[in-house]
Amino acid sequence: MILELVGFIMALVDKSRLEAVYKDNLLQVLQTALNNSDTKVLDAFYDLEKSLKCCGVNGLQDYKGKDPKNVNCYQQPRGCSSAIIELLNKNLPIIGTTLGIVLLVELLSLIGAIILAVALKHAPDTIYLSNPGDLLLNRDRQIYNKLY
Repeated sequence: MILELVGFIMALVDKSRLEAVYKDNLLQVLQTALNNSDTKVLDAFYDLEKSLKCCGVNGLQDYKGKDPKNVNCYQQPRGCSSAIIELLNKNLPIIGTTLGIVLLVELLSLIGAIILAVALKHAPDTIYLSNPGDLLLNRDRQIYNKLY
């Protein structure tokens, strides 16, 4: 829960670092994939470009003379890091609210568990029978004994 709280706070406070993190990491992945001709990573990146309608990390210049498979790349001036940041900024309030609600439910559950544990600790020690039929028989015997 502490990690969730830290993540929630960082998501709301550290929005400015998102762009740097995505640009640096995505550029490194793309350049490594292009240099090593890693088709799996490049296919995943091309799928990302198609779905977000973007090109490269910062734009077409990221391909440095290598022809991108995405034909739309020549028509899309924005890079994928900008598209991802726009998507996150648009959805960050929803994500933050959802994280906050989940954290609140977990916190209330923890408080309820603590209250239950304290109540059980202070409850009188009663012997409970494991078989429900035994409990009914025991109750019937007590009633019978009171009556006769």
